[in-house]
Amino acid sequence: MTSSSIDTSAVAIDVGAGTQDILIYDSEKQIEQCFKMVLPSQTTIVAKQIGDATHLGKDIFMTGGVMGGGACVRAIKQHLKDGLQVYSTETAAKTIYDDLNRVRSLGVTIMPQNKDSPADAVRIKTGDIDLPAIEQMLGLFGVDMPGTFAVAVQDHGESMGSNRIFRFEHLKEVIDRGGSLRSFAYTPETIPPYLTRMTSVARSLSHVCDDVIMMDTGPAAVFGAASAAKDPGQPMIVLNIGNGHTLCAILIDNRITGVFEHHTRQITIKTLDTYIEKLAAGTLTFEEVFESGGHGCHIKNTPPKMPQIIVTGPNRHLAKQSRHKVTFAAPYGDMMLTGCFGLIKGLSSVRGAKP
Repeated sequence: MTSSSIDTSAVAIDVGAGTQDILIYDSEKQIEQCFKMVLPSQTTIVAKQIGDATHLGKDIFMTGGVMGGGACVRAIKQHLKDGLQVYSTETAAKTIYDDLNRVRSLGVTIMPQNKDSPADAVRIKTGDIDLPAIEQMLGLFGVDMPGTFAVAVQDHGESMGSNRIFRFEHLKEVIDRGGSLRSFAYTPETIPPYLTRMTSVARSLSHVCDDVIMMDTGPAAVFGAASAAKDPGQPMIVLNIGNGHTLCAILIDNRITGVFEHHTRQITIKTLDTYIEKLAAGTLTFEEVFESGGHGCHIKNTPPKMPQIIVTGPNRHLAKQSRHKVTFAAPYGDMMLTGCFGLIKGLSSVRGAKP
C-alpha cells in the first residue's frame, strides 16, 4: 500500500478488546506522517462507567447499539452480583448475549426501546464508536473529521447457539469463496444481516459520514501485516496476538486460505507453535481448537512448505519464545496500527484502487 492508493482522507478505527487504534489517513501525506491515536476501547470505557455506578450503589440503564462485550459484560455481571439493578433496551442487551431470554436469566430487565431511564439509574450509552468524542478530540488539535470511515470490529454474528461455531461458519464461507481482501470488506449495503455488530457501527456512522466500510479485526490485521513481509509475493503465515484474541492465517497470493483463532489468555506459546505447524500442514482441525476453548479452524489450501511467519499484535512478545523463525511486523513503523493499514487496503479494494 502506498499513500497514492486512494485519493482521499479517511478515519480508520481498529476496535480491539483493550484499545481502539485510530489512523487519520491522508493521501496527500506519507503514511508515517499521518495523525494517529491509540486509546482505550469503548468496552473498557463502558466497563469503567458501570464500575463507577457499582461503587456508588446506583442502578444502570443501558441504551444504544450492539457493541463488543468482554470488559463491559464482566462489569455488568459484577453489578448484578452486588445486588444492583441493570435495565437495558433490547439492542444494548444483545451486547451481553444474542438470546434475550439468556440475558433476562442473568437478572437484566429489558426495557422498550424509547423508554426513559428508570428513576436514579445511571444512563450508560453502548456502542463501539464514540463519534462525538473523536470529533471533539480532533477539533482540539485543529484537525477536521474526514467524511470517510473504515472500521474493524470482531463480529461473532447473531447466534442463538455457540457464537464460536457461528463465527467460523461465516469465515469458512468467505474463505471458500476465495478469501480475497475485497471479500472481507463490506459497505453498509453488503454487510450480511447476521453481522449485527458491524451493522450497528455502520448505522451509527451513516448519518454523519459520506462513505463507510467495515471489516473484521482479524482479516484487517492479516492484510495490514502482510506488507511488512520480506517477500510479500510469497506465501506466509500471519499471526496476530491481540489483547483478547489470537488469530493465525495462511496468506497465499494475497488471499486467506486457512485460519485458526483462540483466546490469547488461554493459549501458550508451545500450543501456538504446534497449531502453526498443523495449520501449515493442513492437519489442524476445527474440533482441536474449539474443544480447547478456542473459536475454531478452517483450512482450504496450504503452502508447499512452511512459509515465512509474520507476527503482529499488542501481545506479539509472546512469540519471542517460538521455536519457529518469525518476523515481527511493524508496517510503516507502527505495529499498533497494523489493523488500520489493513482497513485502508480494504477501502482501496472497495474503490477499485490498487491496495
